[in-house]
Amino acid sequence: MAEMLSFAFIRHALIGGVIISVVFGFVSFFIVEQRLSFLTVGIAHAAFGGVALGILLGLSPYLTTVVFCLAVALLILRQVRKNRADYDMITGIFFAATMALGIIFLSLSKDYTFDIIGYLFGSILGIGSSDLLIIAITAPLVALFFFLFFKELVALTFDREVAVSAGIPVNMLETWMIVAIALLIVISIKIIGIILVTAFLVLPASFALKYCQSYRSVIGLGILFSFVIFLVGFFLSYHFDLPAGATIVALGTVLYLLPLRRFAAK
Repeated sequence: MAEMLSFAFIRHALIGGVIISVVFGFVSFFIVEQRLSFLTVGIAHAAFGGVALGILLGLSPYLTTVVFCLAVALLILRQVRKNRADYDMITGIFFAATMALGIIFLSLSKDYTFDIIGYLFGSILGIGSSDLLIIAITAPLVALFFFLFFKELVALTFDREVAVSAGIPVNMLETWMIVAIALLIVISIKIIGIILVTAFLVLPASFALKYCQSYRSVIGLGILFSFVIFLVGFFLSYHFDLPAGATIVALGTVLYLLPLRRFAAK
C-alpha cells in the first residue's frame, strides 16, 4: 500500500476519484428519483462530440467538451419545455446526433494522435495535477449547489406542482441542476469514461433505494456505496491490472444484484 501511494499519479487518481465518488453518491438520488438517467447518458455521449470538436479545431478537448456538453444539456432542456416532451425522447435525438457529429469531426481530422479511447473508457491513472485541481474545485461547487437548495430540489423531485404552488423557482432550479449534472459528468469522464459514467451516477441511489425508505437515508447509503465501490474497484484494478472505470462499474453492478435485503435495517 505504501509503495503504491508513493507514486504521484496514484495519489492524484485516488484523491480525484474519492471526491467524485462522494459527490456522485449525493447527486445520484436526484437523478434517479427525477428519472434523469437517460439524460445523463445523452450528456455523457455528447462529450464524444466535444472531444472530437476540440481535436478538429486544435483546441483543448477538455474546454470544448465542457462547452459542448453544457450546450447540449441546455438544448435538451429547452426542447423538453418548448415541445412539452419527456426527457427520454429528446435525449434520444441528441444522443444520436452528438455521436454522429463526433464521428464526422474525427473523420475531418484524420491525422489526430489524441487518445480518444481514454475518454471513452476512462484513464484514471492519467489524471494530472491540473485535472485534479479542476475536480477539486468543480465537484465541491456542484455539491454546494445541491446542498444550498436541498429542500427546494427535494420538493421539485417529489411533487413539481406543489413546488410551483409554494413559490419555488422550479424552472431556474431545474436549469441549474442540469448544468451542475453536466459539469459533474464532464470532469469525471477521465476517471470513469464516457461509456461508463452514467452507471456510476445511477448505481448509488438505485442500490440505496432497495434498502432505505427515507430520502436522507437513501442519500447517505448512496454516498457510502459510491465511496466503497470506488476504493475497492480502484485497488482491484491496480493489483490485477484491470481498467479502473470498468472494474468500479462492474463491482457496483454486482453489489446491486446481490440479495442483501436481509441485512438492511427495517
